[in-house]
Amino acid sequence: MVIKMNKKGFTLIELLGVIVLLVLITMITIPIIGNAIKKGNETADEQTKENIVLATKNWAVDNKEQLPQNKNDKIKVNIETLQNGGYIDKNIKWPSTDEEITNACVEVTNITEADSEDDVKVVKKQYDYLYSENCS
Repeated sequence: MVIKMNKKGFTLIELLGVIVLLVLITMITIPIIGNAIKKGNETADEQTKENIVLATKNWAVDNKEQLPQNKNDKIKVNIETLQNGGYIDKNIKWPSTDEEITNACVEVTNITEADSEDDVKVVKKQYDYLYSENCS
């Protein structure tokens, strides 16, 4: 007499094998995803800083009279000035933490070099823009 077994389900060993595989895959992918999110947040924060510097450059085009006139002179353009002038949005926040950016500024330094051409002094105004998170 032969007994036929009807195999419609999974054995306990098969289920445990699948669970072990899922745990291994999860242990591998969670740190990778976490690092990708962290890197994305860092990149977004850097892009925000670059946008603030770009907004300051746009402000400088419209406010040339306020820029430092002599070599190595500096001014600080704060977030509030940029916001009031419409160069950046009000209540700008860090993408990574959702904290409002309030005390940041961009330091604008005159780095002009004078050139001589046929006894005539030619001056090409140049400026350096440096982002700073604390401008007290």
